[in-house]
Parts: sequence; structure tokens; C-alpha cells
Amino acid sequence: MVKQFSYSQGLLALAISFLAFSLFKFTLHLPDIINVIDKTTRTVDLVSPKVDNIVNEIALIRLEVGKVRALVSQQTPAILSQVQASLPVVQQVVAESEYYSRQLPALLTQLTKIEQQVGKLQASMPAILKRIDAVVKTTNNTTVEASHWRPHSTRYLEEIALSRDYIPQYLSRIEHTVEDAKTVGKEASSGLVSGFFKGMITLPFEMVAGLTEIVDKDSRSAKYLTAQDIALMQEKVVALLNDNNQTKSVWQNVNSGNRGTIIKGETTTRNNQQCLNVIFNNHFGKDKETLNELMCVDDKGLWKVI
Repeated sequence: MVKQFSYSQGLLALAISFLAFSLFKFTLHLPDIINVIDKTTRTVDLVSPKVDNIVNEIALIRLEVGKVRALVSQQTPAILSQVQASLPVVQQVVAESEYYSRQLPALLTQLTKIEQQVGKLQASMPAILKRIDAVVKTTNNTTVEASHWRPHSTRYLEEIALSRDYIPQYLSRIEHTVEDAKTVGKEASSGLVSGFFKGMITLPFEMVAGLTEIVDKDSRSAKYLTAQDIALMQEKVVALLNDNNQTKSVWQNVNSGNRGTIIKGETTTRNNQQCLNVIFNNHFGKDKETLNELMCVDDKGLWKVI
């Protein structure tokens, strides 16, 4: 009996043949696979001893992380309290920032105005510089003229110094002149004390005669006070002595710049005459001097320096 060929058998044979071919191809790759497995095995053998160390280190890390968590949990309330306390300050800063932000437009406007003014100033700078140049030129001319006047000024100062030295001599001459003036007569005695005093005092000659020594000729006041100063002192002292309600008088000469005060001191008696100690505080320049003079009233009711 002849068996008939079947398609299913052919397909099965073909599948078996393909499987055998695949197994053959797989067997060809077995050496490479075995080599890879060997390498992997050696690598695993090398890494295996280190795994324990890694595990131990991980355990330590976990322990440290636990400590950190505990510390954070302990400090968290304090941190939250500080943050809560900082909130009002932050809110105030925010409010101030908003206020400053609202002020910025006005500030920018002011800056714009300032820039405009600076621009105008820069535009006018050439004219200003010209004026400065003119002032510098004038100053230089003035300096040159001042240098020309310096020799003359030195001579003027020398003459002024000599004049101050001569003042005591002039005062002595004035004393003699005033004393001799009593003989001029009634008309002269009621007139002005002019001449040497240059018309600065209006007192009868008899009243002036006893007051010529209110400044000692050997004092510094005699050296620095002018004749006009002494005339003013005479007027003030006569008014002060004749006024029972007044204890102090002040004089000042705008021409010389000198000034002073006259003060009534203690009352006394001398040679059956009523006397009064008078204090003169004289100021001349940066210097000053105090003079004490005893003044008595005579039978005619006139005050004189004793």
C-alpha cells in the first residue's frame, strides 16, 4: 500500500528543520554568552564585598537624617515664631515701599525741573565766566594798586604811632589851655569847647576845667583814646555826677571805635568836701583798661578830679 504525501507532514518537517537550524545558530553563540556570564560573575564577586559597606553607610546616613529631622522638628517652633514676629516688619517695609513708590512720580518731576535748571545754568555759564574773568581782572588791578599803596600805608602807620605817643603831651596842653580859659570871660565860659576838641562837647569852660585829669597821662587810655573820646567822657561824667538817680553811664565814639562805661563808686569826704570814687572802664581796639578817679565837688558846685 503506497502512502500519500501530506502537506501537513511537509510543513512539520520544514518546522523541525528550521528549529534544528535555530538551535545550531544558538550553539554558535554559546561561547560568547558563556564569556559574558563569566565576566558578570567576576564583577558580581568584586562588588559583593562592598555591598555590606554600602549598606552600613546607608544605615549611618539614615541615622544622621533622623537626627537632622529631630533637630529640625525642635527648632521649627522657634523659626516659626521668628517668622511670625518678622511679619509686621515685613508689612511695614512693604507699606513704606508702596509710599515711596507713590512719591516716585513727584520725585521724577522734581528731577526733571532740576535738569531744566541745570540746563539753563549751563547755558548761562559763558556769561558767568565772562563776569568772573572781569572780576578777576578788577581784583588783579586792585591788588596792583594796593601794592602801590603799601609803602604809603606803612608811613601812615608810623605817623599814627607817633601821634599816639604825643597824645599825653596834647592832654597836658589841654589842661593848661582849659585852666587859662577861665579868664576869657562870661561870654567864652558859656560857649562851646571847640578848637582842639573840634566842636564835639557843649559844656561851660568852668565845668570842663576840673575834668581834664579823668584820664591819667601815664595810662594806656591816654595813649590810645582820642581827644574826641575824652570829650565824650567829660560830657557823660558831668551828667552822671549831677543825676542822683543814675549810677552808670555809657559812651561810644563811632569815629574812633572806642567805647567805655562810667560807674559811680563809694561816697566819701575829703577836706570837708563831698567826694565820689568814679570807675572808668575804657575799651580801645582789642585792649581795655580800668581807671579809678576820686572826684569832689567844690564850693561852686563843680566837680573836679582830686
